[in-house]
Amino acid sequence: MRQPDEMLVMVRVADRGGFTAAAEDVGLTPSAVAKLVSRLEQRLGVRLLNRTTRRVTLTAEGERYVERARKILADIDECEADVIAQGAAPRGELRVACATGVGFTTIVSALPRFRERYPDVRIEFAIGSRRIDLVENQIDVAIRLGALPDSSFVARKLATFRRILCAAPAYLAKAPRLEAPDDLLEHECLFASTTADLDLWPFKDGGRTRRIKVNSRYRFDDGMACYLASLAGVGIIRLSNEQASRALKVGRLVPVLEADHVPEAVQLHAVVPQGRQNSPKVRAFIDFLAEAYEQEGWR
Repeated sequence: MRQPDEMLVMVRVADRGGFTAAAEDVGLTPSAVAKLVSRLEQRLGVRLLNRTTRRVTLTAEGERYVERARKILADIDECEADVIAQGAAPRGELRVACATGVGFTTIVSALPRFRERYPDVRIEFAIGSRRIDLVENQIDVAIRLGALPDSSFVARKLATFRRILCAAPAYLAKAPRLEAPDDLLEHECLFASTTADLDLWPFKDGGRTRRIKVNSRYRFDDGMACYLASLAGVGIIRLSNEQASRALKVGRLVPVLEADHVPEAVQLHAVVPQGRQNSPKVRAFIDFLAEAYEQEGWR
């Protein structure tokens, strides 16, 4: 087996935490994967893995090897993808991870146009409120909102949204008065519990910003669940103007405390693992999304 193949197997074992799961990824038997790693250790003269009956973990030498191997494999992938991209039309399966809710409305609305433009691309969406490991889950593109942690991934800004406060008319008709930010303490305020500080809502206070810690008797671990609850008249929600736009147009939601609320900007990015940014299907999808958000006025 070639050295790049050995590196790929070793990285898969590290990512998947064992020989069996790694074997599924690389198309070998678990015993073949275990023997390959053992031969690699013998050739290098160091132990790369700590083995137990339930799991394998990296040694210090293994961590260094896998870190370097990832970069080498990414360079190989990027080199090959760059050559292929020169003459290849976008085709094949594209795995996209994104959260329910924010930004997804525009994506769904644009899918028919994407299908017409790139009929040979199939998209599998991994939808959820929690961020997943892109490498382990073999994700090609992740659509992520908010600040991005430092990483080796490639990111491209797609859109800029602003958070607004709104509620269903049916909720406001029966709720306590809402004339000032402090009145929110008497209201049901909807927010996803998966991200820190989403219960701290910013308001103008002279020349500074004051954050009010809101609460509700209802807890959701998903942004779309919060949005649907707000439409049903459960409470007040703070969400992006992109997600709220359609409901605001037809009156299902109305803005509240507009003069006091600080409409903080939040950015939406496409995030791609190193080595995949030059894939024709990945580039086509990201370019198309950037175009779709610009047409909707979110750039």
